Amino acid sequence: MKPSIISANICRPTFRGLSDETPPEYSWFPVWLLARHFQFRWDAKPDFLFYGDIGNGEHLCYPSRTRRIFVTGENIAPDWREADYALTHERIWDDRHWRAPLWRHYYDPGHTQVQRDFSVVCQRVDRFCNFIYSNDRARHRIEFFQLLNHRKTVDSGGKVMNNLGGRIDDKSAYLARCKFTIAFENESHPGYATEKIIEPLLQGSIPIYWGDPYIEEDFNPDCFINVQRFPDFEAVIEEVLRIDADEALWEKYVSAPIFRDDRLPDRLTDAAYCCFFRGVTENSSPPISPLKKRIQRFNRKTQHGTDKLQFILQKIQAEVRRRLSAIMKHRNT
Repeated sequence: MKPSIISANICRPTFRGLSDETPPEYSWFPVWLLARHFQFRWDAKPDFLFYGDIGNGEHLCYPSRTRRIFVTGENIAPDWREADYALTHERIWDDRHWRAPLWRHYYDPGHTQVQRDFSVVCQRVDRFCNFIYSNDRARHRIEFFQLLNHRKTVDSGGKVMNNLGGRIDDKSAYLARCKFTIAFENESHPGYATEKIIEPLLQGSIPIYWGDPYIEEDFNPDCFINVQRFPDFEAVIEEVLRIDADEALWEKYVSAPIFRDDRLPDRLTDAAYCCFFRGVTENSSPPISPLKKRIQRFNRKTQHGTDKLQFILQKIQAEVRRRLSAIMKHRNT
């Protein structure tokens, strides 16, 4: 099967943008990953529509045969009255939903460069810790930054609590210079894990992570500091300072593989996503919610009314042209 595909409002500005002129391989990861294994093309009346959590309901305006696949990296649940399928962070794996955490967008097995060689990392590290954020609403991470910064200077290179005199230009390069990275999510929810943990791990910086309470199901607990294992922030800070003072312990964290058994979890591999989408394409009768049925009926009625109005306008235009022609002919005679 060679499905046609179109993406509507799937990406926020922080992602690589999408439009009807953007090849799927340059879109968000579920699309570029699948584009390697399926022949996709843009179509105004697609077989499959990937849509996200922004927009004004454009995803409801496509043909009734279009199967809608909700995709988000945010902590937002799919509206099953509208979606036929979904890819979100929730740890649910079935024929309608597959887990696609945002951090997976930043890790492409076999393509992403990973630096876990301590002999390289220790030579380029010249900063203690970083805090790079633009969202000032997550008060818990600001509190942690202030507590740790009181004990030892933390470089704040983002918009929030900036103490470098300006925002850093290259985040990845700066992470590579730091022994630790404050990697706090906006909120804590099972499965909700973003780029905050994967970015420092790729550079050999130790994440001080707070967020997904089950994050150790995804990542090797030996390579990061899991804040939720500790009774309070003060205990976390003591552990950070202990690692900072012990080079052998620092090396142990940096040298540890990112994933358990040094491999990506089976359900998050390219093969797993392809298997899920193959099931989507081969399902000849996907579930249709009552809301979707009502929307389809409304669209059909609207289209019928539009077609009728267009027919009437064409008749009027033809009559106007006929009368103008008659008038001009009369004048010429």
